[in-house]
Amino acid sequence: MAKITHDVLKDMVAAKRIPILTLDPRWYQLIPEASKTDEIKYWESKVNELLKRQGQITNDLKDVKKIKNQLIQTVVSNMEDDGSNSRKRKKLMDQNQKLIYEAKDKIEQLEDEERELPRELNMANQRLMIETAKFCYSKMNDNKEDLEVLNKWIDATRVKLKKNLLIKQDKETQNEQLYSGLHDLLGPEVMGQLDKINEE
Repeated sequence: MAKITHDVLKDMVAAKRIPILTLDPRWYQLIPEASKTDEIKYWESKVNELLKRQGQITNDLKDVKKIKNQLIQTVVSNMEDDGSNSRKRKKLMDQNQKLIYEAKDKIEQLEDEERELPRELNMANQRLMIETAKFCYSKMNDNKEDLEVLNKWIDATRVKLKKNLLIKQDKETQNEQLYSGLHDLLGPEVMGQLDKINEE
């Protein structure tokens, strides 16, 4: 049997379209907590970390963009000022521009990570799928071996059952013939007394 590996699955179109396993309740039915291997636990954790990071990046981007817009608004409104206290205003403008550049860099960094994350998440999810498939096929193969043993036992038991049913029918027929013969020979009155003695 060929081994289930990432190389085997990476070219499968269907493997690229699998749902995020840790978000799918069907996955949890396949792999109960007590049955999880160390590899499954590792990749499950990795997928969940990446999902969490993806959500965090989305929130961080929103926050940084909001801050950047507020800083730009502050710079714009300071430009329209009447000119009083220009040294203080210039220092504030320089500080805000520096913060705008830092926000711009942070946004670029977050957007780069946001673009990279789906690939990492897909890879971790595929690894989790591989470990899940390995676990399930291993369990199915073990069950198949057990089923073969059980089928042999059931077949042997079925043969014994048929033999024993024939023996049982034969003995019941013999008892009926013996009783009927005694009944014909001795009559109902004697048979009634013999039945009572036999029962006691």
